[in-house]
Amino acid sequence: MAGSLLDVDAEAAYRHAQAAVSRASRIGEVREAAALAAYACGKYTEALREVRTARRLSGSDVLRAVEADCERGLGKPEKALDIIADTDTSGMDEFELAELAIVAAGARADMEQHDAALIVIDDFLDAHSLEDDEALARLLSVKADVLMELGREDEADEVRASAPVLPEAVTIVDLEEVAEADTTYVASDLHGSRRPLVEAHDLVMVDLDGVCYMGTNPIEHARDGLQAVRDAGTALAFVTNNASRTPQAVVDHLATFSISAQPDEIMTAALDGVEILKDKLPPAAKVLIVGGEGVHEAVEAAGFTIVTSADDKPAAVIQGYAPDVDWVKMSEATYAINAGAAYVATNLDATLPTERGFAIGNGSLVACVSNATGVKPYAGGKPFASIYRRPVERAGASHPLAVGDRLNTDIRGARAAGYRSLHVLTGVSNARDVALAEREERPDFLGLDLRALGQPHPGAVKNPTKEWTSGGSAGFRVDHEGHVLRDGDALSTDALVLDLPDYRAFIAAVWEARDNGTYVDLPAEITVVEAYPDVEDTVEGTAAESDGDSTVVDREPEPAENRDDSSEAVEEEGRDAEESADQ
Repeated sequence: MAGSLLDVDAEAAYRHAQAAVSRASRIGEVREAAALAAYACGKYTEALREVRTARRLSGSDVLRAVEADCERGLGKPEKALDIIADTDTSGMDEFELAELAIVAAGARADMEQHDAALIVIDDFLDAHSLEDDEALARLLSVKADVLMELGREDEADEVRASAPVLPEAVTIVDLEEVAEADTTYVASDLHGSRRPLVEAHDLVMVDLDGVCYMGTNPIEHARDGLQAVRDAGTALAFVTNNASRTPQAVVDHLATFSISAQPDEIMTAALDGVEILKDKLPPAAKVLIVGGEGVHEAVEAAGFTIVTSADDKPAAVIQGYAPDVDWVKMSEATYAINAGAAYVATNLDATLPTERGFAIGNGSLVACVSNATGVKPYAGGKPFASIYRRPVERAGASHPLAVGDRLNTDIRGARAAGYRSLHVLTGVSNARDVALAEREERPDFLGLDLRALGQPHPGAVKNPTKEWTSGGSAGFRVDHEGHVLRDGDALSTDALVLDLPDYRAFIAAVWEARDNGTYVDLPAEITVVEAYPDVEDTVEGTAAESDGDSTVVDREPEPAENRDDSSEAVEEEGRDAEESADQ
């Protein structure tokens, strides 16, 4: 069991491994598993002790990469390199060799020898024709990280794009016969965290419209959720595809909702677009702007020369949203682009949410210019990774979390950057959209609103009954005909009401079924509530009135004694973000 949880819930794996050691301490494989679990939890001194015990019992030179990486974790990169240099690699397979190369590169990076780290990876790739996709993917991921440290972002993106796509993570070692566990972990894109998300991450990047506010209207609990980030001492950034406002204007707008922020905490699509200009143009180059004050300020601050006519022969055109963008301005951009100017768009959002619905967004206006010129722009903003990477680099964060309401921009962008994400139901994408999301747009965590940042997130677990649960939820599964079952009973396909634990379990079950090729017959409307009004209510109740397919109804939580806690033991098997081995 420890092995099947290792990459998902390191603490649970550690507990299982310790239980196995207490029963079978003289078995080398058990001590190896204990070493891996301790290593995944960051218990490096204990992991080193278990590695050496496993070697003594098995008589083999096992886990050399783990041993070296533990020395790195204890702040001894030189010792890690010594261990690797002393390792007999003659009997190792390519995956083990790749792990040694990865640790060696990491040790070099720890010593600020990033060029040397890149050489380690490149030399290994040149010397080995890897057939193991997992090993190749890990090596390329490390190479991309090193390139990012060297400031070679375009190369890093190319390396990440070339990496093989891996299937679900495989079990490292199975201790079920030893630990006698009764639950087998099944991977889900939905993660869990025993600690509040603000404690499990060192930077929270929050979208604005649809998360912090909706146009000129406040979103309930947004201010309190953001205050929880401040109170935890976690870094905060506001990341928006809105290019019309300057950072100070964003700060002023947030203040109208009693949300405090500083200009250096703001990352707009205009700022991201200007970074693209910096990569493409020489200093002080001429730039024609189509957009608002946010774009003008960003371009001017970057030192470019702003022009207003294609006759000035600009080197580039940058286009961002502003309410006064019209035919005249877009035509001027068209003239310049047709004359050879580079074309940059701050973002490609087709629509813009307003109090009255969805209005035309920058992406729709960009499409007009692109159609007239036949030129596709270099695009910034979400869903592209760079708008998230810049705040992460600025904060020096290693465990960032992105928060958003749009699956196709906020969540997709976070996944493109390799960061975890929280989806909230206060804006564009509703619960039904989440259920239908393709893998590249699936969030790691699900919440109602920004209060979710200050809360633990029970993981989704598949039980021996093949039902998915989360915390004290009911059990959900999808049958072979695509019907969603709750505790064995088919759900109505008209309207569905779910509390938060049931919502998470429901999503995990639907995602698994869709990934297995099953068409899922989803309810037409899905309402997510804070908690069911009372214990007799079922998820098949009538949905609250809604303008869309899915709503959030905020209700007081029911008393704890009314909840079904039968699955608490199984919850311990859920994914735990704060100590997952892949961070």
